[in-house]
Amino acid sequence: MAKYRRQVPVKQESYDYPTRFGSHSSMIDEEKTTELNDEQRVVLEDEHGYYTTERKRIDSGLADPNRYKSDRLKFHKR
Repeated sequence: MAKYRRQVPVKQESYDYPTRFGSHSSMIDEEKTTELNDEQRVVLEDEHGYYTTERKRIDSGLADPNRYKSDRLKFHKR
């Protein structure tokens, strides 16, 4: 006879940003954007740090390749 295991629900932590791959207006760092002094680009901050992207990518509903570029992200071995 098969033994049944009770499944304990796993608590899911909330994510601090609206999506994992898109760029959103709530992520804009106004101070660093003014230092950039470029009308077409903005500076955003996510869990991995700061990155720059074009204004047209903000709140577009699409993934932003500037946010998940592999040379920007730091992977840690555990």
